[in-house]
Amino acid sequence: MDPVAKNFVRMSVIYFAISALIGVHYLFDEAFNHQLFQAHVHLMMLGWMSMMIYGVGYHILPRFNGNPVAFPMLAIVHFWVANIALVGFVSTWGISRHGYSKMPVKVFAIMNAIGIIMFATNILFSIRKPKEY
Repeated sequence: MDPVAKNFVRMSVIYFAISALIGVHYLFDEAFNHQLFQAHVHLMMLGWMSMMIYGVGYHILPRFNGNPVAFPMLAIVHFWVANIALVGFVSTWGISRHGYSKMPVKVFAIMNAIGIIMFATNILFSIRKPKEY
């Protein structure tokens, strides 16, 4: 398996475990913590689900057409952008609720969207018709 794809799958499983622990926390805590809830949801969706899709997508989709990943360096950059965006997004979510600027949340949300565009671009070029020799 390609190292980038493997790293996406690894991070996916780590985010899944962290999110599960946060979910179990809610079983024992009567107080509703909005920031912790948002962290749980985003770690599940952007961490567990998206990272797994990225990893499996980078590994399998190009092979359907017999192509390598079109832009391997873009995949590496995507890995870092996606992870920094997720951790930043989750860790700054509650800041705006306490009278601080919403700018950090917006920056990390935009970074996440850029990461999605990186993935879409790389996959669309990777599943192109193979070159005929």
